[in-house]
Amino acid sequence: MLVGARKPRRPSATVRGFTLVELVFTITMVALLATIAAPSFRQFIMSQRVRNASFDFMTALTLARSEAITRNASVDLVRTSGSWSGGWTVAADAGVTTLLNQQSMGGVSITDSASLAKISYASDGRSTTAATQFTVAPATTMPGVTPRCISLGLGGVPSSKAGAC
Repeated sequence: MLVGARKPRRPSATVRGFTLVELVFTITMVALLATIAAPSFRQFIMSQRVRNASFDFMTALTLARSEAITRNASVDLVRTSGSWSGGWTVAADAGVTTLLNQQSMGGVSITDSASLAKISYASDGRSTTAATQFTVAPATTMPGVTPRCISLGLGGVPSSKAGAC
């Protein structure tokens, strides 16, 4: 070799990406973890549906009461199908003015102890309907999901708690 001569350069052999074995192992691990997490994820989703449905129903009750006081007139909360789970409407002026229209709640059952078709609030904000309790629970029983209880007294102010009524 001559003095000052350079060695010929070899092309760089850097490899990028994954081997087939690494890819199969990673996909297997992801599938295994997803299989383990799926049942608890279903419970989480159903718990959130129950919680959201109860909050939506509480909001409708509170809206109906506050609108009755504001308008100094009767306001009704009326279920739109055979059960409260099918949705409801908050209406004023004897049903002429719709203030809120809630669609059905998928996978959630809302039942009341008095089988009411509507809840009416007088101009003073008091409920003209008998005191009742509403149970918000999954439509099909699911272990690990806590139902919620919404109570409506004669004063008209709704209250909510976790657990059965």
